[in-house]
Amino acid sequence: MDPIAKNFVRASLLYFFIGVCLGLLQLFTKDEPLLKFAHVHFNLLGWMSMMIYGVGYHILPRFSGNPVAYPGLMKWHFWLANISLVGLCGVWGYADGLTKLFAVLQVAAVGMFVANIMASIGTAPAESSH
Repeated sequence: MDPIAKNFVRASLLYFFIGVCLGLLQLFTKDEPLLKFAHVHFNLLGWMSMMIYGVGYHILPRFSGNPVAYPGLMKWHFWLANISLVGLCGVWGYADGLTKLFAVLQVAAVGMFVANIMASIGTAPAESSH
């Protein structure tokens, strides 16, 4: 498995743990909006999306018999997705401008994945008839 794909899976598991802990913490607080926001985003964009990215980079191109189209983009995607998620959850409710910036960066990270996978699942190379 590609090291970046593994890192997505590792990050996913970390965010799953964080998201579950935040969910538990909500039981002991009085409807704290920041906890709810962070819980939802760490679970959706962290746990679920990072797992999809890692497994997707490993499996989806192989279904078409192709390598990942832009392997260098995977590293940029990894860092942008993680930094923007942590930034988004860290500043939400405190800095509206930064929240919007991190949200836009998160969308850009999703776009990187979509573009890379779309390019990767194209037509497989023709097999030789030897």
